[in-house]
Amino acid sequence: MNQYITLFRQYNLQFWAVLIAIALWLQVHGQGEGSVSMDVPLQVQGLPADMVIVNDLPDHVRLTINGLQTRLKDLDQQDLTVPVDASDLTTPGVVERAPQLSSVSLPVGLHIEKVQPDRLELQVDRLVKRSVPVKAHFELPEGWQVKIISIKPHQVELTGPEVWLEALREVDTTPIRPDLKEGSFETRTGIESPSGKAIRLFKNKVDIVVLGVLLRKRARPHSNTVTGEKP
Repeated sequence: MNQYITLFRQYNLQFWAVLIAIALWLQVHGQGEGSVSMDVPLQVQGLPADMVIVNDLPDHVRLTINGLQTRLKDLDQQDLTVPVDASDLTTPGVVERAPQLSSVSLPVGLHIEKVQPDRLELQVDRLVKRSVPVKAHFELPEGWQVKIISIKPHQVELTGPEVWLEALREVDTTPIRPDLKEGSFETRTGIESPSGKAIRLFKNKVDIVVLGVLLRKRARPHSNTVTGEKP
């Protein structure tokens, strides 16, 4: 009798072990494989401090990821980034780079099938510093004008791509709107951000002092000319 009980317990344990193994296999493989597409942030890495990318790159690339359905459901795109290596870019020019898909961290059982775009064009330039003249930018209603006495400082130091700073002749102040009262005035203002997001002040902030005279434009008198014929 004891022998039969021992055999029953032995086969009963084996039965439950096989049943659990089948359940685990169905949980992992029962739903099969699938794919999902998602937009993942693009991250340029290793760019030297004295270089800058001057063309617009996409903020995201689109990944198509294949693998087990159960793993795809748990995939969180906020945990993913796609790097682009720029550590070797030391001279100005245009280069192509492929996203580094091998550096994208995915759970076991998932792989990247496709990335769009699969090639990226990087336009690289040197980051330089240059002094640029300041121009006062006034916003006045019709009929008013300003005679400027001085702008201090009359130049500011900007940093940005060499090709853009070479073409920049002057930089405007932020809009100045003095009180509409004739006479001299003094105002403090800042610098309007130059076109091109890669150009900025070398120092984080600078105060510009503008001295001037506000005048109302005088209307010119109309001259009346009388003509006639001799009798």
